[in-house]
Amino acid sequence: MLHHGLSNHRDFAREHHEFFERMHRYLGPLEGLRVLDVGCGKSYWLSLLLATVGARATGVDTEVVEAGFRPRKYFGILARNGLERAARTLAWDALFARPYYRALAERFGRPLAFERVDLRGAAGPIYDFPANIFDLVVSHEVFEHIGDAPAVVAELQRVMKPGARTYIYVHNYTSLSGGHHIAWKYPNREPSRVVPPWDHLRARRFPQIPSWLNGLREHEFRVIFEERFEILDWLAGEREGEALLTPELRAELSEYSERELLTKGFTVVATPRKPGH
Repeated sequence: MLHHGLSNHRDFAREHHEFFERMHRYLGPLEGLRVLDVGCGKSYWLSLLLATVGARATGVDTEVVEAGFRPRKYFGILARNGLERAARTLAWDALFARPYYRALAERFGRPLAFERVDLRGAAGPIYDFPANIFDLVVSHEVFEHIGDAPAVVAELQRVMKPGARTYIYVHNYTSLSGGHHIAWKYPNREPSRVVPPWDHLRARRFPQIPSWLNGLREHEFRVIFEERFEILDWLAGEREGEALLTPELRAELSEYSERELLTKGFTVVATPRKPGH
C-alpha cells in the first residue's frame, strides 16, 4: 500500500476529480445544496470538492476524520478504530496528503475549500441528524464495506428531503478488482502476476485485503434500495478484465453473469419513497 500510495497519488487525484466531474455533469448545479457524503474517508475528497463548488457538504465516517496533522487525531483513531487504522492514517497524512491535495487542486483549477467542510464521526448506521434535511446523498466505494446496508439505506431515507436524490457509487464485489486486493488496484493496466484473477470468488488463496467486505452482489443491493427508494437510474461503471476472462474461467465462474464479472461498479441514483408507499 505504501508503494501504491507513493507511485500513484497523482492517479488517485485524477480518478477522484474525474468521478466528481462526471457526477457534477449528471446532477447539474450543486451550489447551495445540503449534501451528505457517506463514508467520506480520511482524505474526505468528495466532501472537499463539493464544498469547493459551493455545496454545504457534511462528510461522515466511522473513522475519526479531521483535517490537519494533530496528535489528538491519531489517538482518537487508535481508541475508536484500532492500531492499524491509526498507522495507516498517520502514513497517509505524513507521506501522501500534501502532494495528493496539491494534485487535486491542480486538476480542479482552484484552491480547495478545506475550511468549508463539515466532518463528523458516526459510531454506527444511525446518524445524528434531523429528518428531511439533505438535498443529496453521495458516496464513493463505501457501501461494499457496510455491515448492515439495509439499516444505512433506511437512515438515508429518514434524513433526505422528499424529492432529494442519491448518487452512490458501489464497487462491484464480483468484479476483477472487487476483492480489494491491492495487487488488482489497476487490473487493466497492471494485472497481477501473483494473485490469480477473481481469486476472491474462487480459491481465496490471497485473502489479505485492507478492509472488510460484505460480499453483496449487485442484485442484492438493488433489492435493498428498492425497499426504501424509487430508482431513477442505475448506471453501470467501466468494464475491466475482459482479456483475462478465458473460456476456462468463464466456466468456473458460471454462477455469475459476464456483466457481474466485468463491470467494476455501479451508481445508484434514487429518491426516497414517501412513508406508506
